[in-house]
Amino acid sequence: MPLTPDPHLSPPSPDGREARLSTVHEQLIDALRAAILGGEFLPGRRLRQVQVADRFGVSPVPVREALRALEQEGLVASVPRRGWIVTKLTIAEIQEIYELRELLEQKALRDAVALLTDDDLAELDRLTQVIVSSDAPQHHLEARERFYQVLYGASRKPRLVALIMSLHNQLAPYLRLQLVERSETAHVKLMDALRARDLEAASSVVSMHLAEICSVCVAAAKQLHDPPHDDPTP
Repeated sequence: MPLTPDPHLSPPSPDGREARLSTVHEQLIDALRAAILGGEFLPGRRLRQVQVADRFGVSPVPVREALRALEQEGLVASVPRRGWIVTKLTIAEIQEIYELRELLEQKALRDAVALLTDDDLAELDRLTQVIVSSDAPQHHLEARERFYQVLYGASRKPRLVALIMSLHNQLAPYLRLQLVERSETAHVKLMDALRARDLEAASSVVSMHLAEICSVCVAAAKQLHDPPHDDPTP
């Protein structure tokens, strides 16, 4: 699907050229990230720049730049003699991400609970209803990610939230591969605790939920190890 530049995404330069280039670059990063997180490109998949360029209707040059940007997010990796691949995590790496998420999310939760506004709670409640009622895995997962952005965003610590959401993204492809438990009950319990400003209860729910996520992602990683999901083209 070719990218369509949006002139509202970046400020115009006198001739408009710089803005168009910046917009295409940003849109390509967003589109390629969405393809990875949405499961179009599975972990371990080789990403040939020409094929990716054809897929998104751009030249190979912005593809290379987009891949470098996503490498900083941990979503792709450059492998000697293979080129670019979608990052394929080991079980040990998944467990490390889980441990980091536990530390960072508990910190964000502690800082956020007392600062949640009525508008924040209303939006979290709306997202909880989407999580509970949605039959579409994509909508369910998007609502879940947005839920945590709103919740942890209340901490007023954008760098902390950015680190947390980056770790979320690194595990997202594995959640989509094996979404067995959709955790509606966990989110309802968490919402109840947030309304009551009950930090202890909210912290307990988050810990149990993260442990479940770790188990699901480890199971998905084991499925990927044999057979590999590499591009079959030599």
